[in-house]
Amino acid sequence: MPRVTVLMPTYNVAPWVEESIRSVLNQTYHDFELLVVDDASTDQTLDVVRAIRDPRIRIASFPNNVGLADNLNRGLDIIDTELVARMDGDDIAEPDWLETGIRILDTHPEVGICSFGFQFFGAKTSVVRFPELHEDSKAQMLFGCTVIVPVFRKSVFTDNHLHYSTEAFPAEDYMMWANAYPLTQIYNVQRTLFHYRTHATQISTSRREAQIVKSNEVRLKMLQWLNPAFTNEEKQYFLDNFVPCKIDSRKDIATLTAFAQLLIDRNTPGNYSGDALRRKFKSHIAYGALDYVEHRYFPSQYTPFALIRLLASGLYPTLPKKNRRKLIAKCLLLKRK
Repeated sequence: MPRVTVLMPTYNVAPWVEESIRSVLNQTYHDFELLVVDDASTDQTLDVVRAIRDPRIRIASFPNNVGLADNLNRGLDIIDTELVARMDGDDIAEPDWLETGIRILDTHPEVGICSFGFQFFGAKTSVVRFPELHEDSKAQMLFGCTVIVPVFRKSVFTDNHLHYSTEAFPAEDYMMWANAYPLTQIYNVQRTLFHYRTHATQISTSRREAQIVKSNEVRLKMLQWLNPAFTNEEKQYFLDNFVPCKIDSRKDIATLTAFAQLLIDRNTPGNYSGDALRRKFKSHIAYGALDYVEHRYFPSQYTPFALIRLLASGLYPTLPKKNRRKLIAKCLLLKRK
Protein backbone atom coordinates (compact mmCIF):
# COMPACT_ATOMS: atom_id res chain seq x y z
CA MET A 1 0.00 0.00 0.00
CA PRO A 2 1.57 3.32 -1.04
CA ARG A 3 1.28 6.29 1.29
CA VAL A 4 -0.25 8.71 -1.22
CA THR A 5 -2.83 8.45 -3.98
CA VAL A 6 -2.80 11.09 -6.70
CA LEU A 7 -6.44 11.42 -7.72
CA MET A 8 -6.79 12.45 -11.38
CA PRO A 9 -10.36 12.72 -12.72
CA THR A 10 -10.49 12.73 -16.52
CA TYR A 11 -13.03 13.49 -19.19
CA ASN A 12 -12.06 14.10 -22.82
CA VAL A 13 -8.52 15.32 -22.13
CA ALA A 14 -6.72 13.15 -24.71
CA PRO A 15 -4.52 15.99 -26.07
CA TRP A 16 -3.05 16.79 -22.64
CA VAL A 17 -3.38 13.81 -20.31
CA GLU A 18 -0.05 12.14 -21.16
CA GLU A 19 1.88 15.29 -20.26
CA SER A 20 -0.05 15.54 -17.00
CA ILE A 21 0.60 11.90 -16.11
CA ARG A 22 4.30 12.20 -16.94
CA SER A 23 4.57 15.15 -14.54
CA VAL A 24 3.21 12.89 -11.78
CA LEU A 25 5.40 9.91 -12.63
CA ASN A 26 8.47 12.19 -12.53
CA GLN A 27 7.89 13.30 -8.93
CA THR A 28 10.85 13.31 -6.54
CA TYR A 29 8.61 11.56 -4.00
CA HIS A 30 8.07 7.95 -5.07
CA ASP A 31 5.71 6.26 -2.59
CA PHE A 32 2.46 6.94 -4.45
CA GLU A 33 -0.08 5.52 -6.84
CA LEU A 34 -1.82 7.48 -9.58
CA LEU A 35 -5.54 6.79 -9.74
CA VAL A 36 -7.06 7.91 -13.04
CA VAL A 37 -10.86 8.01 -12.72
CA ASP A 38 -12.36 8.39 -16.17
CA ASP A 39 -15.88 9.76 -16.44
CA ALA A 40 -16.93 7.94 -19.65
CA SER A 41 -14.70 9.93 -22.00
CA THR A 42 -15.82 9.91 -25.64
CA ASP A 43 -12.39 10.73 -27.09
CA GLN A 44 -9.10 8.79 -26.86
CA THR A 45 -8.35 9.67 -23.24
CA LEU A 46 -8.42 6.07 -21.98
CA ASP A 47 -6.33 4.82 -24.89
CA VAL A 48 -3.66 7.40 -24.10
CA VAL A 49 -3.65 6.49 -20.40
CA ARG A 50 -3.51 2.74 -21.04
CA ALA A 51 -0.58 3.18 -23.40
CA ILE A 52 1.58 4.54 -20.55
CA ARG A 53 3.16 1.49 -18.94
CA ASP A 54 3.88 2.13 -15.29
CA PRO A 55 2.84 -0.07 -12.33
CA ARG A 56 1.98 3.01 -10.26
CA ILE A 57 -0.97 3.84 -12.54
CA ARG A 58 -4.39 2.48 -11.59
CA ILE A 59 -7.35 3.13 -13.88
CA ALA A 60 -11.00 3.23 -12.86
CA SER A 61 -13.30 3.75 -15.84
CA PHE A 62 -17.06 3.98 -15.75
CA PRO A 63 -19.62 3.60 -18.56
CA ASN A 64 -21.87 6.39 -17.28
CA ASN A 65 -20.94 10.06 -17.18
CA VAL A 66 -21.80 11.59 -13.78
CA GLY A 67 -19.95 14.92 -13.92
CA LEU A 68 -16.82 16.11 -12.17
CA ALA A 69 -18.12 16.29 -8.58
CA ASP A 70 -19.49 12.75 -8.46
CA ASN A 71 -16.52 11.44 -10.42
CA LEU A 72 -14.25 12.83 -7.70
CA ASN A 73 -16.44 11.19 -5.07
CA ARG A 74 -16.15 7.85 -6.90
CA GLY A 75 -12.39 8.22 -6.76
CA LEU A 76 -12.31 9.12 -3.08
CA ASP A 77 -14.50 6.11 -2.27
CA ILE A 78 -11.92 3.67 -3.63
CA ILE A 79 -8.85 5.34 -2.13
CA ASP A 80 -7.42 3.67 0.99
CA THR A 81 -4.15 5.57 1.39
CA GLU A 82 -3.32 7.90 4.26
CA LEU A 83 -2.82 10.92 1.98
CA VAL A 84 -4.51 12.13 -1.21
CA ALA A 85 -3.24 14.59 -3.81
CA ARG A 86 -5.64 16.14 -6.28
CA MET A 87 -4.90 17.22 -9.84
CA ASP A 88 -6.70 17.37 -13.20
CA GLY A 89 -5.81 15.54 -16.37
CA ASP A 90 -4.73 18.65 -18.27
CA ASP A 91 -2.41 20.31 -15.73
CA ILE A 92 1.30 19.92 -14.99
CA ALA A 93 2.96 19.42 -11.61
CA GLU A 94 6.47 20.52 -10.71
CA PRO A 95 8.72 17.55 -9.76
CA ASP A 96 8.71 18.35 -6.01
CA TRP A 97 4.96 19.01 -5.72
CA LEU A 98 4.24 15.84 -3.69
CA GLU A 99 7.47 15.99 -1.69
CA THR A 100 6.78 19.58 -0.61
CA GLY A 101 3.17 18.93 0.38
CA ILE A 102 3.98 15.77 2.33
CA ARG A 103 6.82 17.51 4.17
CA ILE A 104 4.40 20.23 5.31
CA LEU A 105 1.87 17.67 6.56
CA ASP A 106 4.55 15.61 8.32
CA THR A 107 6.07 18.60 10.13
CA HIS A 108 2.75 20.33 10.94
CA PRO A 109 0.29 17.82 12.40
CA GLU A 110 -2.31 20.55 12.84
CA VAL A 111 -2.42 21.09 9.05
CA GLY A 112 -4.83 18.79 7.24
CA ILE A 113 -4.68 20.37 3.77
CA CYS A 114 -1.64 21.75 1.96
CA SER A 115 -2.19 23.90 -1.12
CA PHE A 116 0.25 25.60 -3.50
CA GLY A 117 1.06 28.56 -5.68
CA PHE A 118 0.42 28.02 -9.36
CA GLN A 119 0.80 29.58 -12.77
CA PHE A 120 -1.73 29.73 -15.58
CA PHE A 121 -0.53 28.79 -19.03
CA GLY A 122 -2.19 28.43 -22.40
CA ALA A 123 -4.96 30.95 -23.11
CA LYS A 124 -3.68 33.23 -20.31
CA THR A 125 -0.55 33.47 -18.19
CA SER A 126 -0.32 34.75 -14.64
CA VAL A 127 1.07 33.64 -11.29
CA VAL A 128 -1.26 33.11 -8.33
CA ARG A 129 -0.36 33.03 -4.64
CA PHE A 130 -2.87 32.52 -1.88
CA PRO A 131 -2.23 33.68 1.71
CA GLU A 132 0.23 31.39 3.44
CA LEU A 133 -1.39 31.11 6.86
CA HIS A 134 -4.76 29.66 7.75
CA GLU A 135 -6.56 32.74 9.12
CA ASP A 136 -5.52 34.99 6.22
CA SER A 137 -6.47 32.28 3.75
CA LYS A 138 -9.85 31.88 5.45
CA ALA A 139 -10.51 35.63 5.18
CA GLN A 140 -9.80 35.50 1.47
CA MET A 141 -12.31 32.65 1.09
CA LEU A 142 -15.00 35.33 1.35
CA PHE A 143 -13.95 36.33 -2.17
CA GLY A 144 -12.85 33.11 -3.84
CA CYS A 145 -11.32 29.67 -3.41
CA THR A 146 -7.85 29.61 -1.84
CA VAL A 147 -7.06 25.89 -2.24
CA ILE A 148 -5.60 24.48 -5.47
CA VAL A 149 -4.24 20.98 -6.28
CA PRO A 150 -3.94 20.13 -2.58
CA VAL A 151 -2.23 17.29 -0.78
CA PHE A 152 -4.43 16.38 2.17
CA ARG A 153 -5.10 13.80 4.84
CA LYS A 154 -7.82 11.36 3.75
CA SER A 155 -9.09 11.40 7.35
CA VAL A 156 -10.23 15.02 6.89
CA PHE A 157 -12.83 13.65 4.46
CA THR A 158 -13.73 10.38 6.17
CA ASP A 159 -13.90 11.69 9.74
CA ASN A 160 -16.11 14.62 8.75
CA HIS A 161 -18.18 12.95 6.01
CA LEU A 162 -17.07 15.48 3.43
CA HIS A 163 -17.82 15.01 -0.24
CA TYR A 164 -17.89 17.02 -3.43
CA SER A 165 -21.32 18.54 -4.02
CA THR A 166 -22.96 17.99 -7.41
CA GLU A 167 -25.27 20.90 -6.62
CA ALA A 168 -22.24 23.20 -6.30
CA PHE A 169 -20.85 22.32 -9.78
CA PRO A 170 -18.96 24.01 -11.42
CA ALA A 171 -17.72 25.53 -8.13
CA GLU A 172 -17.46 22.16 -6.36
CA ASP A 173 -13.86 22.76 -5.26
CA TYR A 174 -14.75 26.12 -3.71
CA MET A 175 -17.65 24.57 -1.80
CA MET A 176 -15.56 21.60 -0.67
CA TRP A 177 -12.78 23.70 0.82
CA ALA A 178 -15.27 26.17 2.33
CA ASN A 179 -16.71 23.22 4.24
CA ALA A 180 -13.21 22.10 5.26
CA TYR A 181 -12.00 25.40 6.74
CA PRO A 182 -13.79 25.02 10.10
CA LEU A 183 -12.47 21.46 10.46
CA THR A 184 -8.71 21.65 9.96
CA GLN A 185 -5.80 24.00 9.37
CA ILE A 186 -4.98 24.87 5.75
CA TYR A 187 -1.54 25.97 4.62
CA ASN A 188 -0.53 27.52 1.29
CA VAL A 189 3.02 27.00 0.03
CA GLN A 190 4.40 30.25 -1.41
CA ARG A 191 6.00 28.70 -4.49
CA THR A 192 4.77 27.85 -7.96
CA LEU A 193 4.44 24.07 -7.87
CA PHE A 194 1.69 23.68 -10.41
CA HIS A 195 0.88 24.86 -13.91
CA TYR A 196 -2.83 25.27 -14.62
CA ARG A 197 -3.74 24.93 -18.28
CA THR A 198 -6.36 27.30 -19.72
CA HIS A 199 -8.24 26.37 -22.87
CA ALA A 200 -11.70 26.84 -24.38
CA THR A 201 -13.06 23.37 -23.53
CA GLN A 202 -12.32 23.33 -19.79
CA ILE A 203 -15.19 23.72 -17.36
CA SER A 204 -14.00 27.03 -15.88
CA THR A 205 -14.15 28.54 -19.38
CA SER A 206 -17.21 26.87 -20.92
CA ARG A 207 -19.36 27.23 -17.78
CA ARG A 208 -18.16 30.65 -16.67
CA GLU A 209 -21.59 32.16 -15.94
CA ALA A 210 -22.74 29.10 -13.99
CA GLN A 211 -19.49 29.14 -12.04
CA ILE A 212 -20.10 32.74 -10.97
CA VAL A 213 -23.61 31.86 -9.74
CA LYS A 214 -22.40 28.85 -7.77
CA SER A 215 -19.36 30.69 -6.43
CA ASN A 216 -21.69 33.39 -5.09
CA GLU A 217 -23.55 30.70 -3.17
CA VAL A 218 -20.27 29.72 -1.50
CA ARG A 219 -19.41 33.36 -0.79
CA LEU A 220 -22.74 33.77 0.99
CA LYS A 221 -22.00 30.62 2.96
CA MET A 222 -18.71 32.13 4.12
CA LEU A 223 -20.49 35.42 4.89
CA GLN A 224 -23.10 33.58 6.94
CA TRP A 225 -20.32 31.90 8.86
CA LEU A 226 -19.02 35.38 9.68
CA ASN A 227 -22.50 36.32 10.92
CA PRO A 228 -25.87 34.75 10.01
CA ALA A 229 -27.86 37.96 10.60
CA PHE A 230 -27.04 39.98 7.47
CA THR A 231 -30.03 41.45 5.65
CA ASN A 232 -30.82 40.57 2.04
CA GLU A 233 -29.79 44.09 1.05
CA GLU A 234 -26.41 43.69 2.78
CA LYS A 235 -25.86 40.30 1.13
CA GLN A 236 -26.61 41.78 -2.28
CA TYR A 237 -24.23 44.68 -1.73
CA PHE A 238 -21.58 42.19 -0.64
CA LEU A 239 -21.94 40.18 -3.87
CA ASP A 240 -22.52 43.02 -6.33
CA ASN A 241 -20.16 45.68 -4.97
CA PHE A 242 -17.85 44.51 -2.20
CA VAL A 243 -16.57 41.27 -3.75
CA PRO A 244 -15.82 42.81 -7.19
CA CYS A 245 -14.74 46.03 -5.42
CA LYS A 246 -16.68 48.32 -7.75
CA ILE A 247 -15.20 51.81 -7.63
CA ASP A 248 -16.38 54.58 -9.93
CA SER A 249 -15.70 57.52 -7.63
CA ARG A 250 -13.94 58.50 -4.43
CA LYS A 251 -17.29 58.14 -2.65
CA ASP A 252 -17.34 54.43 -3.55
CA ILE A 253 -14.05 53.92 -1.69
CA ALA A 254 -15.57 55.45 1.44
CA THR A 255 -18.68 53.27 1.10
CA LEU A 256 -16.65 50.10 0.63
CA THR A 257 -14.44 51.00 3.60
CA ALA A 258 -17.51 51.53 5.80
CA PHE A 259 -18.95 48.18 4.68
CA ALA A 260 -15.64 46.48 5.48
CA GLN A 261 -15.81 47.88 9.00
CA LEU A 262 -19.39 46.62 9.28
CA LEU A 263 -18.22 43.10 8.44
CA ILE A 264 -15.42 43.31 11.01
CA ASP A 265 -17.80 44.58 13.69
CA ARG A 266 -20.32 41.81 12.93
CA ASN A 267 -17.74 39.02 12.98
CA THR A 268 -18.84 36.19 15.25
CA PRO A 269 -16.02 35.78 17.80
CA GLY A 270 -13.85 32.79 16.95
CA ASN A 271 -15.07 32.33 13.38
CA TYR A 272 -12.64 34.70 11.67
CA SER A 273 -9.57 36.52 12.89
CA GLY A 274 -10.38 40.22 13.14
CA ASP A 275 -6.79 41.12 12.21
CA ALA A 276 -6.90 38.84 9.16
CA LEU A 277 -10.16 40.45 8.02
CA ARG A 278 -8.66 43.93 8.40
CA ARG A 279 -5.60 42.98 6.38
CA LYS A 280 -7.64 41.39 3.62
CA PHE A 281 -10.25 44.15 3.34
CA LYS A 282 -7.62 46.90 3.34
CA SER A 283 -5.69 45.18 0.56
CA HIS A 284 -8.87 44.40 -1.39
CA ILE A 285 -10.05 48.02 -1.42
CA ALA A 286 -6.54 49.35 -2.12
CA TYR A 287 -6.21 47.24 -5.26
CA GLY A 288 -9.72 48.21 -6.30
CA ALA A 289 -8.71 51.87 -5.93
CA LEU A 290 -5.61 51.16 -8.02
CA ASP A 291 -7.75 49.79 -10.86
CA TYR A 292 -9.96 52.88 -10.70
CA VAL A 293 -6.98 55.23 -10.70
CA GLU A 294 -5.35 53.41 -13.62
CA HIS A 295 -8.45 53.85 -15.78
CA ARG A 296 -9.37 57.34 -14.55
CA TYR A 297 -5.99 59.10 -14.62
CA PHE A 298 -3.81 56.94 -16.89
CA PRO A 299 -6.02 55.61 -19.70
CA SER A 300 -3.17 55.24 -22.22
CA GLN A 301 0.01 56.76 -20.79
CA TYR A 302 1.66 57.67 -17.49
CA THR A 303 2.49 61.40 -17.45
CA PRO A 304 3.64 63.90 -14.77
CA PHE A 305 0.51 65.99 -15.41
CA ALA A 306 -1.76 63.00 -14.72
CA LEU A 307 0.27 62.25 -11.58
CA ILE A 308 -0.26 65.83 -10.32
CA ARG A 309 -4.01 65.43 -10.88
CA LEU A 310 -3.95 62.17 -8.95
CA LEU A 311 -2.04 63.72 -6.03
CA ALA A 312 -4.47 66.63 -5.94
CA SER A 313 -7.44 64.22 -5.82
CA GLY A 314 -6.41 62.77 -2.48
CA LEU A 315 -6.65 59.22 -3.83
CA TYR A 316 -2.92 58.52 -3.81
CA PRO A 317 -2.78 57.37 -0.13
CA THR A 318 -5.57 54.83 -0.77
CA LEU A 319 -3.39 52.86 -3.21
CA PRO A 320 -1.25 49.84 -2.23
CA LYS A 321 2.08 51.05 -0.87
CA LYS A 322 4.19 49.01 -3.28
CA ASN A 323 2.35 50.50 -6.26
CA ARG A 324 2.69 54.17 -5.31
CA ARG A 325 6.39 54.45 -6.14
CA LYS A 326 5.87 52.41 -9.29
CA LEU A 327 3.30 54.95 -10.48
CA ILE A 328 5.68 57.84 -9.87
CA ALA A 329 8.48 56.07 -11.74
CA LYS A 330 6.23 55.28 -14.70
CA CYS A 331 5.06 58.89 -14.88
CA LEU A 332 8.60 60.26 -14.81
CA LEU A 333 9.60 57.84 -17.54
CA LEU A 334 6.43 58.64 -19.59
CA LYS A 335 5.59 54.95 -19.86
CA ARG A 336 2.84 53.92 -22.25
CA LYS A 337 0.36 51.22 -21.39
